[in-house]
Amino acid sequence: MSSGMQGSADPIQLRGARHGILVSVREDADFAIVLEALRGRLTQEKGFFAGSGLSLDLGWRELGESEMESLEILLAECGVGLLGIISTSLATRALAEARGHKAIIGRLGLSQHQGRAIRREEAARPTRSPVPTDPGPQAPASDEEPTLMVRRTLRSGQEVRYSGNVVIMGDVNPGATVEAEGDVVVLGSLRGQAHAGAAGREGSVVVALAMLATQLRIGELIWVGEAEGRKKREATPMKASVLQGQIRVEPFSA
Repeated sequence: MSSGMQGSADPIQLRGARHGILVSVREDADFAIVLEALRGRLTQEKGFFAGSGLSLDLGWRELGESEMESLEILLAECGVGLLGIISTSLATRALAEARGHKAIIGRLGLSQHQGRAIRREEAARPTRSPVPTDPGPQAPASDEEPTLMVRRTLRSGQEVRYSGNVVIMGDVNPGATVEAEGDVVVLGSLRGQAHAGAAGREGSVVVALAMLATQLRIGELIWVGEAEGRKKREATPMKASVLQGQIRVEPFSA
């Protein structure tokens, strides 16, 4: 769900998460600019965000009451719920909880804002049990790979990137992108780009009911769609996997 990742200079980055949309905020960006960018995305893709919840990863940024209130007003105006605040700042989490929001220190926040020593106030706190990366009812078991379910069609310009498997319950149109560190499954037509095993795992696969992708990637390998065999790939569920160092696309069999 692009939501997609933006360039590194953008004040916000959006990605699909298990329970909605995760927005990562650049720590050095002015918060007014952050809110303006967020409003732009929510307004431009109103249909995509409709009915979705949003989690905010603030890293080390310390949010004041006025900034938190501005965020709440913006989300209310756009009809998007705030699922929770992910922050490595004790002050920000305390403020969020005081205003009735779920607040956690998540592994994703720490990894995205790495290279900083944990503040004394954090180091002095008692050790807690691990918590889910994004606010939600329950984290997956340690031996299970998380799966993001996207129950909609991805249109041109929309992106979904996730650190587990991704299942698209719809089509992936030309110009749309799906990227997963695990497998990519499209329960519809895959006409855009798909990248499975984005962390370098060549054992991952791409499966689609209609494999019409313009480009597939598994790990570091790339496959470009060709006209030959298109009718077969359109009529038969197909699977792309790595065999002998190359991506091979063939009819899917359970």
